[in-house]
Amino acid sequence: MLTFIRGLALSAVVAVLAGCGGGASPAKGGTPGTLTFGSNVSSDIRVTIHRSVADGFEILGFANTAADGTFVLYNSEATEPLWLETGDYAFTLESVGPPVEFPEEFSRPESTPLKITWESDMSSIRLDAPPELLIE
Repeated sequence: MLTFIRGLALSAVVAVLAGCGGGASPAKGGTPGTLTFGSNVSSDIRVTIHRSVADGFEILGFANTAADGTFVLYNSEATEPLWLETGDYAFTLESVGPPVEFPEEFSRPESTPLKITWESDMSSIRLDAPPELLIE
């Protein structure tokens, strides 16, 4: 009887392990960057990247900041890494963690001061936001 129970338990463990790892693994991030507020950083900030196009801006992807302010870009569906090509980009901010409210200008690509021109020799994004944005 004890052998039967052990065999049944072993079969259950094998069945559970067989079901693990069958799905697609999450995408690894693309272009890295850092968001700072003066000398401060914050986690849980959604950084959305917009590409400048002839009639305005288009959303390309996003990232969420880590505790040290770093991030890596993903496409809008978070299914693939987002690697920047040469061009002009605008970044908007939104809190996805603690309640931090950013001024309206930081939520629209047309008015955000967080803009860069990405060159082919660049390897990471550096976004410097005003330090007073983190003061509640």
